[in-house]
Amino acid sequence: MEPHADAALMTYTLDGGTATITGSVGGIGGVNFTNASWTLTATADSSQAQLKTISAGAAAYVIPTTVTLRIGGTSSPVATVTMSDYSSGGSNFSWLVFSVDFGSGAGAGGFGPGDLSTNPLQIDPGADVRAGGSFGGTPGIYNNLSVSGVWTGQSLFWIDSQDYQTSGGLLDVTNVVNGTGTWTITSVPGGGGAVLLAAGLVRRRRRR
Repeated sequence: MEPHADAALMTYTLDGGTATITGSVGGIGGVNFTNASWTLTATADSSQAQLKTISAGAAAYVIPTTVTLRIGGTSSPVATVTMSDYSSGGSNFSWLVFSVDFGSGAGAGGFGPGDLSTNPLQIDPGADVRAGGSFGGTPGIYNNLSVSGVWTGQSLFWIDSQDYQTSGGLLDVTNVVNGTGTWTITSVPGGGGAVLLAAGLVRRRRRR
């Protein structure tokens, strides 16, 4: 697929803030962590956002992308891994950045694996920040993923419900403590085709 002429490269950052996770990554001989902070990040072309319906009829903008998890903070993480796409139960799950509208002024921004072929879209547990409505925090978090801003709200990490493969081996989260975190969207200067190529987001067209 050729890149959009109006490519708008954005960086998406989910900082868990006061939320923590406990578990391990890499299996035996890997890294163990206890009550560790966490941050998820990705860079994606916001012009590629797809509008989907998810469970309970909520609307969501989603973009398949490469998602990086830093455990233990961004300055000196105990582990930094890339989340892996996978297949399960006949479905193919790709990691997504998403923005969800729960209605009544409440929304969420975050990351999770989803099967884009399903309707409504099936999203497996991931992590997000929820704001507005009964969640408190900064309202207006739901948008088409092209709006720069910083939002605070309830930070949730849901991966404890199952294990995921990563570039560093199996991620096993055994306990989560939810808290207050931030969801940040920033534009990448000059975020057109050249930057997309540098970020590895443009694939060469296959020769016929």
